Amino acid sequence: MHKGRPRILRELAHTALPAEIADLLTLVAHCAQTCSVPVWLVGGVIRDLLLDQPLSRDLDLAVEGEVTALVAQVAEATGGRVTAHHAAFGTATVLVPGRSGGSAIVVDFAQTRVETYAAPAVLPDVSPAPLEHDLVRRDFSVNALAVELHLVAGGLHFGRRLDLFGGEEDLAHGRLRLLHAASLRDDPTRILRGLRLASRLGLHPEPATRYQVADAVAQRYLTLLSPERVLHEICLALAEPDPAAVLRLADQWAVTPQILPGLAWDVPLAERCTQAVAAVSPDLPLTPLIQAGLLLYGCSQATLDALAQRYPLPADASTLIRQLPSLRKLTGTLAGLSNSALDETLRPWHPTTIMVHHCAVPDDRVATTRYLRELRTMRAPLDGNDLQRLGVAPGPLMGQILHTLRQATLDGIVSSREEAETWVRGFLQRL
Repeated sequence: MHKGRPRILRELAHTALPAEIADLLTLVAHCAQTCSVPVWLVGGVIRDLLLDQPLSRDLDLAVEGEVTALVAQVAEATGGRVTAHHAAFGTATVLVPGRSGGSAIVVDFAQTRVETYAAPAVLPDVSPAPLEHDLVRRDFSVNALAVELHLVAGGLHFGRRLDLFGGEEDLAHGRLRLLHAASLRDDPTRILRGLRLASRLGLHPEPATRYQVADAVAQRYLTLLSPERVLHEICLALAEPDPAAVLRLADQWAVTPQILPGLAWDVPLAERCTQAVAAVSPDLPLTPLIQAGLLLYGCSQATLDALAQRYPLPADASTLIRQLPSLRKLTGTLAGLSNSALDETLRPWHPTTIMVHHCAVPDDRVATTRYLRELRTMRAPLDGNDLQRLGVAPGPLMGQILHTLRQATLDGIVSSREEAETWVRGFLQRL
């Protein structure tokens, strides 16, 4: 899309919904009718429908009334599971199984409300309110869109449609607009959500929003957030179609030093991200954790240590960060190794760490591809039970034989049970 050219918005109609989502929303509308509560589809799904973007499997629903009974009905009718229920905030989440083994659909219900913030970056006090007031509390105009779910002759239809802040016009002109002056003071995570939106949709902050972001960064509101809240937003950024673009924009907004000090967008990082595109395939995908490894690959030991201390990282992320500094020392050492030597070199590393190396170092990619696709899961023709039948007692010797037999298998010296048994007998004779 050319800079400055207005976007052509799609007609907003329930018929544009994928069948699985349309059927689910029809069921929700039936349950809402039974519970006598109006229910609205809000936020991202409407935005993406208007832009003719692929829809995520996360649905946000605003309920003008108590959500508990509605959530229970929806969960029972769909075979779904209530995964969260926060009565104080009037929110709940139902995980609905996908069709034909597909991924689940996450449905977030929230009672329409107003919020007040006692201090920057703290959780709000909430009280019920009509939808029109609820939309005021939201972050950006392009997320403050709502359409009521109606039933007509038992089928789903879009009813009343609300766009109180010009969100559709902002979408058409590629603008990112905050809804009120205290937005980022109240909830600094909106800076990070804005980064994701701007990066994914090519939106540009309008002047007032640009000033508010710069002021919030200068006030260091992001540093007031709990590590858990920031980490959640970082994980969402890593799940974006182009996490590197989010980091590049975060640097432009001067956000990175406050959440990931020591990390910065530079030429080597840009080259790694570009090279990674050629390294991935359906069987070697670029997961969010691998994306994180690529972004952190060039960071110093001090930066990585500080990151591990600052955030409550899951075990696999902690392992990756611990292994990254030593991983870089492997560069250029893998080409030409035999299968067994390559296996000996890479087996101590977590598979995700190896995949980061695979993406980051093109010169070693033939070797890492061979290891990840073939060698890592290759087994010898015999196991411990087989060795016992050949007279080998459990213990250190059995472990030595199994290890050496696997090396022989990797190098093609042994390829069948018969050859393996002959190899074991010869090994025992040489002792």
